[in-house]
Amino acid sequence: MRKTTSITSSRFILSTLSAVIMATSLSGCLSGGGGGSSHDGGSVENPLKVTTQQGDYIGIEHDGMRVFRGLRYGVAERFAAPALPPAHADAIQLSETFGSSCPQDASPFGEASLDEDCLFLNVYAPEEPGEYPVMVWVHGGAFIYGSGGASYEPVRLVEQGVVVVTLNYRLGALGFLPHVALGNANFGLQDQQLALQWVRDNIDQFDGDPDNVTLFGESAGGHSVMSQLASPGAAGLFHKAIVQSGSYNGAQVPLGDIPLGLDTVIPGGQSLFGLPTIAQTTCRDTPDAQLLQCLGDLSVRELLDAQPGNILPVSNTATLPRSINQALASGEFNEVPVMMGSNLDEGALFTLLALGDGEDLFTPAGYTAAVAKLLTEDPTLDAGQIADDYAAEQPTGPLQFVNAYSAIGTDWRFNCPNNNQWNLLQSQVDTWGYWFADRNAPNILDGVTAPFPLGAAHSFEIQYVLSSEQTLIDRGAGEDQLALGEHMARYWTNFAKYGVDPAIGPNGTDGAAEAVEWPRLTSGGQILRLDAPTPAAVDQSAFNTAHQCAYWQNPPRIPLG
Repeated sequence: MRKTTSITSSRFILSTLSAVIMATSLSGCLSGGGGGSSHDGGSVENPLKVTTQQGDYIGIEHDGMRVFRGLRYGVAERFAAPALPPAHADAIQLSETFGSSCPQDASPFGEASLDEDCLFLNVYAPEEPGEYPVMVWVHGGAFIYGSGGASYEPVRLVEQGVVVVTLNYRLGALGFLPHVALGNANFGLQDQQLALQWVRDNIDQFDGDPDNVTLFGESAGGHSVMSQLASPGAAGLFHKAIVQSGSYNGAQVPLGDIPLGLDTVIPGGQSLFGLPTIAQTTCRDTPDAQLLQCLGDLSVRELLDAQPGNILPVSNTATLPRSINQALASGEFNEVPVMMGSNLDEGALFTLLALGDGEDLFTPAGYTAAVAKLLTEDPTLDAGQIADDYAAEQPTGPLQFVNAYSAIGTDWRFNCPNNNQWNLLQSQVDTWGYWFADRNAPNILDGVTAPFPLGAAHSFEIQYVLSSEQTLIDRGAGEDQLALGEHMARYWTNFAKYGVDPAIGPNGTDGAAEAVEWPRLTSGGQILRLDAPTPAAVDQSAFNTAHQCAYWQNPPRIPLG
């Protein structure tokens, strides 16, 4: 019998993120907006009217922005590449409401959707005409949940003089089911690329500069940005990248199994995700030649019920010939300036979910079992020794094992992979690293009280960039948090404006310059610690030490034989 060795499965990140990333949904009405260049944008008679290659739209004014919601950027048959939509009828379309979210189950943070007609985007632009840098946001949600709709408030970014675009893309089995019978797979990544093509072709009508596009996203959205860096199909569609907590699972399993020897294989995405999903449907015994037709005949409900809680883009495909890590290591990636970082307490949010799922993190035996489950994606790791080592680092007390479990999730899953990718990037492209560390960040989980401090948890930084000041205040942000939010909004937009110039990067120039300089990352250099009220440059080695990255370069492993 052939043994299978799973070293890149996304079991932890995807099963937990499926519920969590929707927590990044920043409550409130999203403003959307677009604009055209000073000569091609909204008409002089009506600045809310724009003409795209698909037809004319009328937007709305909201929070000092021109907002265009629910603009169709693509159409797609199930399990097929998307295409630009045809021009709509002569009538001008109103763009007041968001388009349908892509199919997903309901969660505490979002409504269910069964509508496959979901390839929409939203544009948010300053009121004044101009030629503004463009920032395209890719939402998170474990590639299972989320949308570019009402969860995000880009008003503070737009105030700094940029056009912001948010988008939907296909999720779950409909977006990422890996099977050779479906061809290229990674349909959700193809959707993102089509949205970027739409931006290239139309954003001048919203006063956006198609030659100055920054792609940014968090968690699954950050992983998407990294995937687009690795994808040949995204070449030239964006000019800078911001990656927020997106470094996890950079090895990305291939579509098919990879033999390691006569009796060992590394299972690929088809074995890990595709076949288990199909096995839960009436197509389970269908030959490959008829599988596409069979899956096409299933209801959306059947596919949602069948899909696992863990799915990722797969490599060895036309969209992703190489995994993220392979692309960075080989130098075969889209070389653009990159701003990239992660959070001090990434694992806290997943620790809260683990407790909610019934894990016992308050006793030694329960903690050890939970760590073993957490680390199952790499069966060579000595989970027991790792659990002991991390517990020994924590003060004794009722939260010793809770904090140790959270620290393992932070270091192993997010921050040390982030550090490794920093090192790969900084020698090839202009790179700026950040470390979000505000442990007094407002809790984005409305109505949820954790039995331990969440601190600077996964996704808690989004609100400092994509929520309004009033939303921060309503969540309990103090003056220090509001000050940090202003810094971050300027850093993010300065990078969009000036990131191609390594002498400026996210620091801005003239009146927009930040008082605290963010140094470009070099070998053994510095990153920016984003803490309230004022950021500070710190050595990258401080990040490495805090997150045990030397330990994870050579972690305890089970002896062979």
